[in-house]
Amino acid sequence: MPQQQIILVRHAETAWNRSRRYYTGQDDPDLTAAGKREAAMLLPHLQAHQDAHVLCSPALRARRTAELAGLDVEVSADLREWSYQLPDGHTVNEHCPSGPCHHDLWDAALHTQACTGECLPQVTARADSVLDRARRLLADDRPVVLISHGNLIRLMTARWLGLSAAAGAHLALRTASIGRLAHYDGRPSLLGWNFSPYFDDRRLARPQVSADDDTMPPPGRIAPMAAPPQHHATDAARHRP
Repeated sequence: MPQQQIILVRHAETAWNRSRRYYTGQDDPDLTAAGKREAAMLLPHLQAHQDAHVLCSPALRARRTAELAGLDVEVSADLREWSYQLPDGHTVNEHCPSGPCHHDLWDAALHTQACTGECLPQVTARADSVLDRARRLLADDRPVVLISHGNLIRLMTARWLGLSAAAGAHLALRTASIGRLAHYDGRPSLLGWNFSPYFDDRRLARPQVSADDDTMPPPGRIAPMAAPPQHHATDAARHRP
């Protein structure tokens, strides 16, 4: 496995993540109770990277995720939330109060008078700058950890792979998830994607809780896989040809 890796970490859950509302950088909420548990579950999966270069978005939800995951960070403004051309708190199904708004954030032509912010080419330039810095940091044979936001991580991953920025739209990503970028056989490669200890680590199976409990995991949780059956040596011998 390549040693020079960029580890991508999306911040843990906030209330707006749960309701699929947009942040534009004006609002800076903390994690939910479930989000704090998500972030803490990252700890054993990131312990091997305590000596890494760790860069983090200035948003509270990203810094809190890093703290609960046991990482000391350098705050990087370039890892901040994508400044969408939507008011804070809007969903993809709602309209801007001042007029019609184009909601396809991955459209390079996105620009309206009703909603202003970072268009795709602008945020792509910022993402490319982050990747350029990460490549320089990798030169001293230490991994790089980037703690940021869902759509920015998706965009950076597409750019690392040599794809158009808009290809990031096809890379779904959970909160408190880990991805890994590296070079494999001389090519920029994706070594891991969308691994969430909260969802995917079968050692961390949790009991069901009330639907009214704020700590309830989001819908769609992947059930832990059953362990494969264990065969005794005598069983194997009986089935030996």
